[in-house]
Amino acid sequence: MKNSNSLKTVKIQLLSCFIVAILFSCKESSQKLDNTTEDYVSIIEPQEFPPNLGIPWFNFPEDSTTIYSWLDKRDTLSITKHAWGIWAGLTAKTNQVYQKDTLLVFETWMGVEKLAELSAEGNQEGGCDPKKTERTDLQVPNQFFHAQLFARNAVVDSTFQLFETVSYNPGAACFATKNLIFNQSVLNKYYTKGGIGKIPDFPANGITIKPTYYAGKPNSDGLIRIPTWPGNPNPPKAFGASTWQTYVYVDVNNSQPKNKKLVPVTGKNPSDEQIAQATCNLNDFIHYTLDKEDAMYLNQHQDKGHTKAFVAGDLVLLAAMHVATKEISNWTWQTFFWSYRQDNPSFPSSKFAAQLRPTQLQGAASHYAVSTAYAMVWPNQPINGGTNENVEPIIAFNPYLEAGFGPEVFQFKNKMDPQYQYGVQTNCMSCHALATAKGNIGYSTDQYISMNDTIFVNQVQLDFAWSIQGNINKDK
Repeated sequence: MKNSNSLKTVKIQLLSCFIVAILFSCKESSQKLDNTTEDYVSIIEPQEFPPNLGIPWFNFPEDSTTIYSWLDKRDTLSITKHAWGIWAGLTAKTNQVYQKDTLLVFETWMGVEKLAELSAEGNQEGGCDPKKTERTDLQVPNQFFHAQLFARNAVVDSTFQLFETVSYNPGAACFATKNLIFNQSVLNKYYTKGGIGKIPDFPANGITIKPTYYAGKPNSDGLIRIPTWPGNPNPPKAFGASTWQTYVYVDVNNSQPKNKKLVPVTGKNPSDEQIAQATCNLNDFIHYTLDKEDAMYLNQHQDKGHTKAFVAGDLVLLAAMHVATKEISNWTWQTFFWSYRQDNPSFPSSKFAAQLRPTQLQGAASHYAVSTAYAMVWPNQPINGGTNENVEPIIAFNPYLEAGFGPEVFQFKNKMDPQYQYGVQTNCMSCHALATAKGNIGYSTDQYISMNDTIFVNQVQLDFAWSIQGNINKDK
């Protein structure tokens, strides 16, 4: 959380005073006031997932029986197409504008910190008719802290130039505050001594996201160097971004030709020619500019070896995003990461997945690869009472988030294959199944986990939402 909450409070109070004092003449409504970008507002209204994307085979929320039929048939084509439809909706443009930037759908959503704050206040309607006055705060990803805790303070490669903004869509946000689900006293009510407690299920239209940004300073040539995923290590190992040694350069002036084929640089001291071949446009990334408070926060939390101070106007680039939708009981899971070869990305994505990307995805959004986990293993197992015998793994992780995790992080032992010990052997659903109010079970590599496993006795399950566990109001 930023150390500038008081500044934010002042900003909000000043805005309120202006609204009252001059009868909305200075209110920055969330709509453009004319066709220019000079008149814009700083009150952001979270937008619903678009009802019509022009993708004929896509529905949201999809009927759960349809998704379960995909799982029964191992229909990865339909699953992947659905994931791309979700990405198209998240990255669709809205009529909301902040600091002259037209926001994408996901950028308008409420952050979990704010929802937890509303819950602490007892404001049950706060998530149902929300307003934002700025972008969601950047934070160091919670899972890096979780990983260090589970590893008992072992060093975990976290590449702390990565920052996240976990958010809920309007349906999930309303559910969260209606149920005051971030308050410890509420969670305690679901505890069952000697049994398994569970919070109510999120609504079927609920979506939770973890946009993850890379913060970097341009050099004198206007280039930002960013690590890019080179593909899975063989044999598996902890393989965080700081060890990839594979980079592209981002031209903040957008002077590169479109559809340029990139050749990433590897190792140290690349030549000017190699850098040129590895340089893409800023507009190949979803990105935004930092405000003063964001810059202050990054300066307080950047890597020790990073010596350049961030200032307002600097850039952050979207590197990755986890996305979960409550269309089925265990949620659907899809993760997206930027790829220098988006038409033939490395595992955990594939050329097959890239070829299913709909034509509605253009520009920066088309430069991301997808990996899906709509089940933990093949064949799909029941919610309770399934097996790890005679099953095949479903590996789905995000290189920028999980690839750096080693055996010390995964305290919940693997019953399917004990050799699965690394972040590059994980599945989003398996890991999120272990989200409980105590948060003490740990993470898991890919395996089937029954939701009535004895590990959950005397725990309160959080409906797969680690984002709740990381933001519990302990004294409420």
